[in-house]
Amino acid sequence: MIRIQSDILSLDLLDPRDAQDQAKLGSRYCAGGYIWQVYDADESPLLSGPRYPSATPPVFDGQGMPDMFETPLGGESGAIGDQVCLIGVGLVEKSSDIVPFHPRNNPRVTEFCPWEVDKGDDWAVMTAAQNFGGRSITLRREVRLEGEGSRLASLNTVVNTGSETVDLRWFAHPFFPISNDLTCGKISPAASMPENVGYEIDGDGEIRMKPGYIWEKGLFHVLYVPLTKLRFSVPHPVVGSVGLETDYDVVRCAIWGNSRTFSFEPFMQRAIGPGEEASWGIRADFGDGLKK
Repeated sequence: MIRIQSDILSLDLLDPRDAQDQAKLGSRYCAGGYIWQVYDADESPLLSGPRYPSATPPVFDGQGMPDMFETPLGGESGAIGDQVCLIGVGLVEKSSDIVPFHPRNNPRVTEFCPWEVDKGDDWAVMTAAQNFGGRSITLRREVRLEGEGSRLASLNTVVNTGSETVDLRWFAHPFFPISNDLTCGKISPAASMPENVGYEIDGDGEIRMKPGYIWEKGLFHVLYVPLTKLRFSVPHPVVGSVGLETDYDVVRCAIWGNSRTFSFEPFMQRAIGPGEEASWGIRADFGDGLKK
């Protein structure tokens, strides 16, 4: 693990160069900049996961604050057994003909992409170059602690170094612990959703998990949100609340929860032409309760 810290927070990041940490990675989440856990000054863990507190959760489930590039760099139209290049991951074996291609159906990583890692006390930068056919990129993942040290930033920059346009579809997947009253948080500007078996939004805009649902099964649901930057206020049993915000216009926002965790999934989508670059990210503030 790679640790960065302030006087208020400590972060454990997976080291994509380390074989032990690679065992926690799969075909789903970006290997560089993967925030495995966040701790307060007393070393209390502040993030959760679908199988938390398992020390060895399935790699597809993960934990902490991972993120994912859904659109492959190339190879998804190939034959079964061919290689597909996943941004931030590397090469995976195409083992399913389900369309569209998704890592959940193609879990075997055949070669992780190499990463260069640089770090300071309160920041880490991880960079990888990937190419497949006419598509080539450089991906820079930066995680840093900002302000008074209670806010973390998870930032991405993709530079298109190839001769073809690269399509990016990405989302963050932060896993928060469940609050005792099953409240999940608010979104600004306000979100809405159709009637469903597991979630509801009250008159104040608070999203809640319905107590009658069997939450061990988990539940995914898509919200209706405006095409703009979003801010989330998430209740937290240790720090009171966490403020999460995007610096990009969210094209789609989903929620997912089970009996151990709840997560917002704000999606980003854009295309970058040859020679162009795109930068975006999220920030999470773990609240005034942590500040000394």
